[in-house]
Amino acid sequence: MNRHLKAIVAVFVLAFIGVWAFNKFFLAKTQQVPSSVMSLEQMEKQGVPNFSAKDLDGKPFELHSLGGKVVILNFWASWCAPCIEEIPSLLSLVKEFKGDVQLVAVSGDSSREDIDVFMKAFPDLKNHKDIKMIWDEDRSIMQQFEVSRLPESLVVGKDNKLKKKIVGTIDWYNEDSLAYMKDLLK
Repeated sequence: MNRHLKAIVAVFVLAFIGVWAFNKFFLAKTQQVPSSVMSLEQMEKQGVPNFSAKDLDGKPFELHSLGGKVVILNFWASWCAPCIEEIPSLLSLVKEFKGDVQLVAVSGDSSREDIDVFMKAFPDLKNHKDIKMIWDEDRSIMQQFEVSRLPESLVVGKDNKLKKKIVGTIDWYNEDSLAYMKDLLK
């Protein structure tokens, strides 16, 4: 019986050490927020942080270059069914506002080939002057904006301040969305 008690105590001690080590070394690292991340409240008050990237054509792009426009910063991936579902309504919304609403579509795909195949199904994404397509190859932009689920969109006002965060898919081209965008453009 004494031997069993010692074995049970040893198992509990090892389990405790394992849980402690997991929390200390693994969870602590995954829960750290990069210093460049702003909270939603900060983005509402101070403005959405800038980022630099190359578009799918290899041209440099900066988010703040779209100042004075309403921007939809949309995070997506080609394997994400809800992302695919909302693309037609996003395209219709951007076309409706003829330059006043800009779409910055940031892909979290693993490969450029996946994006290229996706783009064949939606050629307007690549050929529209009010749409910037970005491949976030290292997911640094997604980390900067703490994207947790796809699709996820940030609506940025003409003043560069966050107006709305949308997690999940919506119909971007309906009466309510159009009225909301018109209100933002005033």
